[in-house]
This record gives sequence, structure tokens and C-alpha cells, in this order.
Amino acid sequence: MLIGNATGRFASLVRLAGLAAVTWSILSSHVAPATSGRGLVVLVAFVPAFIAWLVWTFWSSKQSYMTPDLYVMAICGGLLQSATPSSAGSVFTFVVAMSAAARGGVLYGLVMAALGAAAVGVGAIIYNEQALPVLAYALGFAATTLGGTNIRQSRLRLEQTELLLAQTQRSHEEQLRSARLEESARIARDIHDVLAHTLAGLVIQLEATDALIEQGTDPATIQGRVRRAHGLAREGLQEARRAVGALRGEAVAAIPARVSIGALIEQYEHPIEFAISGDEERLQGQVGDAVVRVIQEALTNVRKHASGAEVAVDITIAGDYLDLTVANRALAPVARPGLADTGGGYGLRGMRERAAELGGTLAAGPTEDGWTVSLHLPLHPSPSAP
Repeated sequence: MLIGNATGRFASLVRLAGLAAVTWSILSSHVAPATSGRGLVVLVAFVPAFIAWLVWTFWSSKQSYMTPDLYVMAICGGLLQSATPSSAGSVFTFVVAMSAAARGGVLYGLVMAALGAAAVGVGAIIYNEQALPVLAYALGFAATTLGGTNIRQSRLRLEQTELLLAQTQRSHEEQLRSARLEESARIARDIHDVLAHTLAGLVIQLEATDALIEQGTDPATIQGRVRRAHGLAREGLQEARRAVGALRGEAVAAIPARVSIGALIEQYEHPIEFAISGDEERLQGQVGDAVVRVIQEALTNVRKHASGAEVAVDITIAGDYLDLTVANRALAPVARPGLADTGGGYGLRGMRERAAELGGTLAAGPTEDGWTVSLHLPLHPSPSAP
């Protein structure tokens, strides 16, 4: 079993040692290889078997199909057993029966066993020996085939286990990759929301300040615009710090969603029509944060593409759902090209991703007199199905 089941360099050493032992037993038997008589039969059977064993050791044992060397060893092993019974010549057939079964299955092993038994039978007829040893060797060869079958099944189970482990590893790596991508997308959304809103407000204030300076407006008005820009910058910095702290897993004091929405409306350059109906206490947690971020991004997009447009924000909390609508009622005649060219659509994508993660939906598109963003969220959100 060890000779047939070993692998690698150790297998070659074991098989060569086995060949050396069999060779010694044949050369030292009472019927040794010779050039005449029974010794000639031993010589003719031993030389091919010896060469076939070397081929099997260094080449065919690595193959998954039946090779000629196996057939040679099966027949020569049986002949050697009949020609020189006191030697270990039958080992050739025993090894082949096991190896063939391990390589190709029980059928191939039985074929090798049958060839070896037939060779023993031919020898028994030639040398007028009893039939009982033939039967004994036939059964022994068959039993060895069963051992080879067990080896094959063990190899198959090992291969299946390795395949399962590889699949599990790949699945785990894909899960990690998916988690990293989701985390990267979340970080990108937070950074975009903070920077886009703050920088858009700063650009508008700076443009307005520059226009006031060119018009020769009184310093007090200009100074008011500068203070407003400073305030936006400070608020943006504070929000960026809160976002970084949240990403690091640090405890960050949560700002109520109603307060954040009020600040967004106050920061907008023009009056906003705002309405909220339902239980405002339910506007909290992930749902409240999503509502704030969607309003923030919608107002940023109005600044970019329809500066000066009238905006209406409506929040309805009814039953187990919340609906948010942000609409610009009338488009401004001219958008701000410098702002309109920024973003690349990431804001709208981020809003949709936020809604999907909470089991809701977001729709955005043009209307007859402007643009509308509509958010629909369950108040007890569950992650959307993959």
C-alpha cells in the first residue's frame, strides 16, 4: 500500500527501494534468471517488469490514465510467480492491481488482477502445478484491487475537500471585496455631500461678493457676504470633522435631523417653502440622516444648475413610511457653468444608494416647470436585497 500510495520524491525513493527488494529476491531465488530452461523464463519476464517498474516510478504514476507499463508488470508478475515461486515476483502484479484501481477505478484494477491471475494459471499449466495457488493469488490480486479503490476514493474526497476550501476562500475574498467596495462608496458619499454642499455655497458667496465689489457697493454689505462665506466654511469644516469621526468609529454627537434641515434652509440664498406633516419625532437615526443628505444634495444641485430658482421642500410622515419632495418651481434663466460642470453625477448616484440601503427608492427628473427629487423610505428600514 505504501509503494502505490506514496507521492512526490518520497514516493520515488520508496518505489526504488521496493524494486531493489524484489530484484534481490528474484536473483537470490532457487530459480534465478538464466539463459536456458526455467531461468530463461525468469529472465524474459523479469527484465520487462524491471523496466516497466522504472517507467511507472518516474513517469506513469503521475498520469491519470492507463499506460502500457501497467499491463507489462501485471503479466510479468504472474509469470515470475509461476517460474520462481520462492521469489517476490508476484509483487509486480499486486502493485499494478492497486495502482490501476487507484488511478482508473475498480474495473481497471480487476483487469490487472485478471491478467496476473491468468499468467499464474498459464505458468501452473506449463509447470504442472496445482490449481489452488492460482486461486489464492487470484483472490489476493482482487483484494489488492479493493485496496487501490479505497485509495482512489480517499484521493477523490481529498480533492473535493480542497475544491470546497478553495471555493470557500474565494467566497470569503469576494465578501471582503464587496464589503470594501461598499465602505468605499459610503466614504465617497459622505465626502461628496460635505464638500459639494459647502464649496457650492462658498462659490456663490464669493461670486456675489466679487459682483458687489465691482458695483462699488458699500463695505457693510460686502462684509456681510464675507461673514456669510466664513460661516459656511466653518460649518463645512465642522461637518467634515463629524464625518471623519464617524468613519473612524468615534463617538460623534448627533445633530437632530430637524435642526440640520433648518440650517440647510437658512443657508440657502433664497427663501424656501418648507412643510412637514406627521410625527417629527420619527425623523431620526438613519432615516433622518438620509433625509438631511438628500435635501442637502438637492439644494446643491439647484445652486449648480438653476441658481435663483424657487424651491419647495415637503416632508410627509404617515404610517410606516416617509416621503420627501424637493422641487424647484421655476428654473432660473442662467445656470452657473463653473458649478454645473462639477460632480459628474455622483450626487444623484449617492442619493439613490442611500435610499436603496434603507430599503427605499429615490426618483429625480424634470417636471413641467422645473426639477423634482422624490424620496420614499420605510420608517423601519432594512437593507435592500443584494
